[in-house]
Amino acid sequence: MRTRHRAAHTIASLLIAACAHPAGAAGPNGLGSHTWRCGSSYSDHPCPGGRPVSVDDTRSSADRQAQDRRTRDAQRQADAMARERRALEHEAARQRPALIAPPPAPATKPAPRETVAKPPKTHKPKKHAKGDTDAFTARDPSAAAAGSKRKKTKTD
Repeated sequence: MRTRHRAAHTIASLLIAACAHPAGAAGPNGLGSHTWRCGSSYSDHPCPGGRPVSVDDTRSSADRQAQDRRTRDAQRQADAMARERRALEHEAARQRPALIAPPPAPATKPAPRETVAKPPKTHKPKKHAKGDTDAFTARDPSAAAAGSKRKKTKTD
């Protein structure tokens, strides 16, 4: 915190010194009228490898005032848009989220009774006709055909 405070005082001191410098008060025809380009920055005093840059404003007084008006209007519009955006964000923050499912049913209905699960069904053995068993018996297929009785069909 103290370093920020000191840095702010240092910058303020330098700005005051720069404004009070006699070259800055020399006017458009004095020594301070040149601007120097030093690499990618600009300065009001020469630097090694720097070159002078002409910064004369050729606009008329009316043109400058019109541009200043346009700049102020644009700033007012930007401020109004920022206020509107903040108001919309504040309103959206107060809204509840959309519900996808219907709300739960009221608690006036009686609670459903707990049901007890029935025991699983057990396998019951197959009922056999008299004399049938589960045992395998081998039979001769030709004997079964010879011993079977055929139904007689009526012939007209």
